[in-house]
Amino acid sequence: MNNANMHKLDWDGVKHFLEVVRAGSVSAAAETLGVNQTTVSRRIAALEQYLGKSLFVRDGKRWMITAIGEELVSTAERMSEEADSIQRHVMADSQELSGLLRITVADVCTQSLMLPALKAFTEQYPEVDLEIIATRDELNLASREADVALRSTDNPPSNLVGKRIGRIAYAVYGSKDILERIQSDPDSGDVPCITWIGDGHTRPPWIEKSFPNTRRVYRTTELGLMLKMVQLGMGMAQMPCAFGDLETDLHRIPAAFVERGWGLWVLSHVDLRTTARVRIFRDFLVEELQKQKAIIVGKDVD
Repeated sequence: MNNANMHKLDWDGVKHFLEVVRAGSVSAAAETLGVNQTTVSRRIAALEQYLGKSLFVRDGKRWMITAIGEELVSTAERMSEEADSIQRHVMADSQELSGLLRITVADVCTQSLMLPALKAFTEQYPEVDLEIIATRDELNLASREADVALRSTDNPPSNLVGKRIGRIAYAVYGSKDILERIQSDPDSGDVPCITWIGDGHTRPPWIEKSFPNTRRVYRTTELGLMLKMVQLGMGMAQMPCAFGDLETDLHRIPAAFVERGWGLWVLSHVDLRTTARVRIFRDFLVEELQKQKAIIVGKDVD
């Protein structure tokens, strides 16, 4: 094997190794990378052979990272960031990076996830004019209603291309007082629940299965308003971890059942995949969201 192929093999292995660490499992990494699990396993095995060290201990479907694997994570992160940066600079130098870029984002949670990336992007590419369209409606990227979408979905349209960041995790949140009330008497039913008007007049599964004795249910149309209601101690609500975990005055409430969230995707239309500002922003946003992946998928954060 020549040096060029060995270098490529080494980088492929690092990329797959890093995604397993980020995703938490080989199956999740394969889904994110758009390959099968065998490919992920083979690439990491090749990297381990190249290094002469085991990066994971395999126990059936469980992969536990080794001490040397832990040491490699920070280096792999730097390699990934540098590779992404080089790609963006090459594209920026070869194509004019200016003009209007329309971005659509839905609720206040995904808006807050996107904002740090928007700030960093405008500082690095000041000639791009941004339009941020905050709407729950799925704008038609094919008709250029927007160029890039940050969207919660499990089934993105076939005419869109992009990257899946991970599955948005949910938990039930409440104030410290409500947490203490639930801990002292989980079955009392005195603590109200707050949910969506879109749930209709029936009680959603997280209430029925976790707090079946709850007598009062409040409803709202906005996640931001739901957050304020919970902070005021009006009740407890199921919310994205990427939203609730950042609020220091809120606490996760033990719940027997929490509803499964959708995947978080960065998408653009297939016809725009070679447009410099669209491609670069999409890759830039993916890179920034990967840094927040732990909180998106609901892992405990410091």
